[in-house]
Amino acid sequence: MPIYVVVGRGANAFTDRVSTIFFPSDFEDLLRLIEEKFGTSYPTLLSLFRGQEVEPSKLLDEALDLLQLLKSRADELPRSYFFAVLPKDFEDVASLLGGGASGMVIPGEDRVYKLVGGFGRAELRDDKGNVEKLEEGAELTLGAVRVKVFTRPAYEAAAGPLKTLIVASLIAMKKGAALRVCGVAPDS
Repeated sequence: MPIYVVVGRGANAFTDRVSTIFFPSDFEDLLRLIEEKFGTSYPTLLSLFRGQEVEPSKLLDEALDLLQLLKSRADELPRSYFFAVLPKDFEDVASLLGGGASGMVIPGEDRVYKLVGGFGRAELRDDKGNVEKLEEGAELTLGAVRVKVFTRPAYEAAAGPLKTLIVASLIAMKKGAALRVCGVAPDS
């Protein structure tokens, strides 16, 4: 499910898409990684990705700061992993146009597969307890579904969502409203 930012309430609420590829838990993981690696915390962003309403001026400051940190220290951060379903044939190109996601659950004949990606990891798990680490470019056939592993640098993965949050913060400040995100993260 995509992540949306919502400013205000009711008929006059402003809503925009933050991410269709990454889940709130992916952003939480990135914030934990940055705190561990650089000693910098972003409590307002963390609260936002946990579904809480936040004060827009604090979010604006943190989003701008994080954007600059990601840009300046990109080479020190792990790549972000996500998965895309490959088309079965030329007429099924629509499956690629939908983009990808950092996590997927795919039922197979004798087991259920779970693809777990995000910042710094890509794994294939199944309901029998097996775990396999995946590399960028790997192609998997899971039942009738073909999937490919893609990566992006952390800055590229987070820049678009952060810019959306910056704009939403400015709108919230102008409206005098709080903001929150909606989106359900799959279990990791």
